[in-house]
Amino acid sequence: MSFFHGKDGALKLGAGTVLKVRNWTLDVSTNMLDVTSLGDIANSFFPGLSSATGTATVMYYHAGASDTDVTDLLTKIAKSGTNAVTTSDQVALTFQISSTQSITANAYINSASITSSTEELTSVSFNFTVTGQLTTVTVGTAGT
Repeated sequence: MSFFHGKDGALKLGAGTVLKVRNWTLDVSTNMLDVTSLGDIANSFFPGLSSATGTATVMYYHAGASDTDVTDLLTKIAKSGTNAVTTSDQVALTFQISSTQSITANAYINSASITSSTEELTSVSFNFTVTGQLTTVTVGTAGT
C-alpha cells in the first residue's frame, strides 16, 4: 500500500516551473441534470457540465531575472490603471501529487492575497477557476 505525503507534491506554473507551495486544493464537480419524468417513483439524473476551482498558497519569492516565479503569477491578476484581466492572463497549472501522478488544467486567477507576518515567510494565497476541461489527469497506483 502506498501513501502520498504533501512533501512529495508540487504546483507548477506553465512549462515546468515549480512554485514553492505550502498547500493546494483542486475541487472538480459535475452538474447533475434532473431527468425525472412525471409518474417516476425515484429521481433520475444525467451528467451535465463539469467545472473545477481551487486554491493554493505559495511562498512569495523572486528567483532571478530569467526565472519564472510567483511574481509572474501575480501579474495575471494584479493590474494597475486601466489594465484588465484578459484571455492572455490564462495560466497552465500542474498539480503534482507525486513524481508519477499529476493533474494539469488551464485556469484564471480569481483573487490573490499577500500575507506578511513577523518571523514568517511572506506567502500568496490565490483562488482560481479552471477554464475548459482538465488538460491531463494521471492518477492511480504508484508507478503507473
